[in-house]
Amino acid sequence: MARIIPNENTWIGFTTASITSIAAPSTAQVAACIDLTGHCISLNASARGNTVPTPSFDSLFETSTAGTSAATFDADFYRDDEDDLAWETLPRGERGHFMIARFGGSGAGSNVPIAGDDIEVWPVMITSRTMANMSSNTVLTFTASCAVMIEPAENAVVGA
Repeated sequence: MARIIPNENTWIGFTTASITSIAAPSTAQVAACIDLTGHCISLNASARGNTVPTPSFDSLFETSTAGTSAATFDADFYRDDEDDLAWETLPRGERGHFMIARFGGSGAGSNVPIAGDDIEVWPVMITSRTMANMSSNTVLTFTASCAVMIEPAENAVVGA
């Protein structure tokens, strides 16, 4: 398998609609997402586990065990004076689901995921949307930061 870059290989959608099963969103639920792929510059959707120390007096080695885990979600998007879709879709306080196909989808003529395609589903609430500093000769962008309210489905598969 070749190493790839996310450009032309990734699909990113957002929906405020209820998702029946985040482990297997339906093809219709994925298709109903607002496609933010062309507006996205970077994305950091990741979960990280914590460890808890479990020392004991009978050893100088401090063991540990698995603790809780948490997730973070931040994404950078372009602003646009005619089609400001990302800014309008992601106001502070909005709740919804980001759907990410890191290797795209197999929908005809597009990268939209269809039944059987791998996808990630991130239940989020937008906590801030922060404009990047404006400077001469740069594009206007913003960062959407999100709380991840439910454990994400990082290994979901699009259902029928």
